[in-house]
Amino acid sequence: MKLTVDLSALHRAVAPLGNVVTHFNISSRSTELESIGSHLTKGLILGKDIQLDQIDGSDGILNYDGHQVMLYIPDQGNNIQNVLSNGKEKWAKRVHVAECKTIIGMRERGRFNDRYDVINRIDGFFPVFGIEYHSQQEINGDAELAVCQNCLTLINHNNFPSLSWGDKTVFIQNFSYSKFFESYSSYFKALPKSTAGFQSAGYTADWPSISSKIRLELDYTCEQCGVNLINESKLLHVHHINGNKANNNRDNLRGLCADCHKKQPHHGHLYVSNEDILKINQLRREQHKFDVFDYNNLLKCADTALDGLLQKCQSMRLPGAELGVVINDKSNMIAIDLCWPRRKVAVLINMSNAKALRSHGWNVFTAFEALNDFEVFQAQVR
Repeated sequence: MKLTVDLSALHRAVAPLGNVVTHFNISSRSTELESIGSHLTKGLILGKDIQLDQIDGSDGILNYDGHQVMLYIPDQGNNIQNVLSNGKEKWAKRVHVAECKTIIGMRERGRFNDRYDVINRIDGFFPVFGIEYHSQQEINGDAELAVCQNCLTLINHNNFPSLSWGDKTVFIQNFSYSKFFESYSSYFKALPKSTAGFQSAGYTADWPSISSKIRLELDYTCEQCGVNLINESKLLHVHHINGNKANNNRDNLRGLCADCHKKQPHHGHLYVSNEDILKINQLRREQHKFDVFDYNNLLKCADTALDGLLQKCQSMRLPGAELGVVINDKSNMIAIDLCWPRRKVAVLINMSNAKALRSHGWNVFTAFEALNDFEVFQAQVR
């Protein structure tokens, strides 16, 4: 959409300043990103539209050009009718969300035997097709497919490996791709459009002034964790407790930091960057909001992308980690997602500062590295 804005009054106001550039163009890659996201929602063919080596699984979850993706086989063969009726039964092919042994095997072979589609549609339904057994006619439609259990085991999602067989079955039946994407959103540029769009819908016209008034009233302090964000005011949100954005009664509103807001029920669709979570935890630490680093506190305050690792550490009774630690590297302040300072063990979501931390004697892991080689990791921590 093209916007035409009259800036003549602004030009007159700045004219006394001298040589001011008033003719310029703003370029953006937003349309390119939107195009990529749109194609991924519909599905791209692996080996044709996207090559396997373009999909990065180094963080466990699957990443294509900054977008979280899934791989699945749309051709359901003669089972197509059953799959369309109930795609979570054993006859349907599973959806891969992580670098499980199926994906690893494909990489090692340098090929794949079936047609895979790459997609980030998150409503749980996937375009499928197949040949009906009796009529031999091709049928297509959208089926609700189940997630691959090996993928969930690999990243210890919601402590999946420790569940009983019956609980695993229930978990798979109730699995939400949307919540899964939200949990690991810190690794990516943004949430898929179909999720992120929810956050701007339904507010009343006077919401900006209402929100601003409440944040000022609270002195920019989170009502849940107590962190003060007066110098980072954009990180304090106002939350509708009952989820009704048209109900702006004061008893239905609560000031929450972006991290606490994201973790409210039905509010995971809020995209909060890793950088913002690091900043909030740094301020929580500086303001002495972390009295005890037990695992309950860690799981409440850490980036949700670290939940699988934290739950594994808790089950193995590793010493509690710390949040909000910042290291001074030649005046460059490096924030650490999760660490054991006495052992100089750090876990980072963004590994761009790993080399600098290692120069200070730290052992640095990604969450996936720590889970995938847990014996080595826990030997460093204990």
